[in-house]
Amino acid sequence: MGVIKSQSIYATLLSYVGVVIGFVTSALVLPKILTPDQLGLTKLIVAVTGVFAGVFSFGVAQLLFRAYPMFSDDTNKLAKLFYLSIKIAFFGSLVALPFYYFTTFDLFNVKEPVHDFSKSHFFLFAVFVVIAFRILYLSLFGYVRMSGKIVIDTFIQNIFLKAGILLIALLFIFEIVTFTGLVYAQMLLYLFFPLIIILYLINKKSLPKIPRGVSFSRLEKKEFFQLSLFGTMTTVGSSLYLYLDTLMVNHYLGEAEVGIYGTLYLFGIIVIVPARGLKSVAVSILSKSFKDERLEEIEKIYKKSSAVLLVVGGYIFLGVYLNLYSVFAYLPDEFAVGGTIVLLIGLAQITDMACGVNYEVIASSKHYKLNTWFIFLGALTGIAFNIIFIPIWGVNGAAFATFASLSLINFARIIAVWKLFGIQPFSSETLKTFLLMGAVFAIVSFIPNHDNYILNLLFKSALITILYLPTAYYLKLSEDLNDMINKTLKRF
Repeated sequence: MGVIKSQSIYATLLSYVGVVIGFVTSALVLPKILTPDQLGLTKLIVAVTGVFAGVFSFGVAQLLFRAYPMFSDDTNKLAKLFYLSIKIAFFGSLVALPFYYFTTFDLFNVKEPVHDFSKSHFFLFAVFVVIAFRILYLSLFGYVRMSGKIVIDTFIQNIFLKAGILLIALLFIFEIVTFTGLVYAQMLLYLFFPLIIILYLINKKSLPKIPRGVSFSRLEKKEFFQLSLFGTMTTVGSSLYLYLDTLMVNHYLGEAEVGIYGTLYLFGIIVIVPARGLKSVAVSILSKSFKDERLEEIEKIYKKSSAVLLVVGGYIFLGVYLNLYSVFAYLPDEFAVGGTIVLLIGLAQITDMACGVNYEVIASSKHYKLNTWFIFLGALTGIAFNIIFIPIWGVNGAAFATFASLSLINFARIIAVWKLFGIQPFSSETLKTFLLMGAVFAIVSFIPNHDNYILNLLFKSALITILYLPTAYYLKLSEDLNDMINKTLKRF
């Protein structure tokens, strides 16, 4: 866990800086200065470009994930692989164009107006440019990730992007830019993603030189095609799964509801932030462990990841959900319907974190194709649940669909890993963590809210911290967390 610890700690620290910036932007600034339909439009742009980028990257991330270890000792073939991924990105952008052209009017509700914004042909073209740059970024980062360097992605996604959005929002507040300027400026940020990662590679002297006289064998090309095919199936499912709720809320309810749902969704998704850094770097360690047939190390990573993520995720979930009174006291009245959204999305992330790196274990093994079917299962059940529950419960129905489908797919993965490798992530500490969460929830919920929402926020946050963290440390719910705390205490 040493490499995982160092990389994931840096990534998690940057993630939480990004969370703070994102919270200020999404919870304190944007809901106050934009109308719900304006908020919805900005979130819809992210969803549409994310889906198209995922689908038309043609599984390049999966290709790099499986192919990189094959050539880890051959720098020339690694360089060839790098430039192959860039070619795939350009090809994917070309193939995406006709699909985008024939669906974009429906995706953006072109006939439905948004306050102070024109959904012009130039706007639709600009969105496609963002799609092309996001596809290129997926190729570049897929290569960098396999070298174990995940911090650059964390910086781009959590510092550059979120700080950039906050700066643009401030320019809007001071009337330096209009809402139209805000939309285009936010899209412009995505165009810098590939440039930043290329500059990073140049700075680290890691940008591969164009290889001369190097080619892949027919067998290798055949394997690449199969990897790309299954990778495409995986990214189609995962992209739909990731942005499905936003697109379906827009389809059934409209952009204003997308703004409400998307804003409150962020409060629930905060819970998963610690998992992103750890899971990103775990894949390279797990793939090496499978290659060397070190099942004991895989099981150790599996259990430790579950323990640390559940403890940290539980603390964040309690901090968010038990402070919703303060959140809704600040937000405009339209958002008061969203307590259930935060609860269900937060519980969905807790479930995912409790299951540890189950996706990464399967992805690193020879059974990696199973993840494709699990993701499709999640996407199909998500579509079905959204169709059923959004018309009944509105935005809360979308949140329930996400919770139900994510829980189902994690249960399926847990069973698969157990059947294939005889390992599972849970221990007695898992039950203790859930009991601790329940106890803290009961105690803090019993205390009445203070009329001053700021004082209420500070008091309940402090109380949750005092009750939860020392108890988790004393009960040794996570060996890695206790080691980290002990090392920190020794420094002081």
